[in-house]
Amino acid sequence: MNDKFKVVLPNGIVLLSEPNNDPAYPGIQISIKGTGLDDTNETLCFVEYNSDKPVGKEICVCAYARDRDDYVYYASYNEKSKQ
Repeated sequence: MNDKFKVVLPNGIVLLSEPNNDPAYPGIQISIKGTGLDDTNETLCFVEYNSDKPVGKEICVCAYARDRDDYVYYASYNEKSKQ
């Protein structure tokens, strides 16, 4: 079974998704396929199960920005909106 998926966007950018099978934080990661000399994929976001979170808030979402070394967003999917 192939757990990795590839989607080619209309502008030619390739998105890759693959599972994270770490037993402590299982989830899925989405990346942009690398281009150029280094061909390194860049992580855009991931969704994981975080057992350190309270019951009902274990599913967490994380997003990155290209110009930052660390994530720009990390929160439980079940957090209440601050609107």
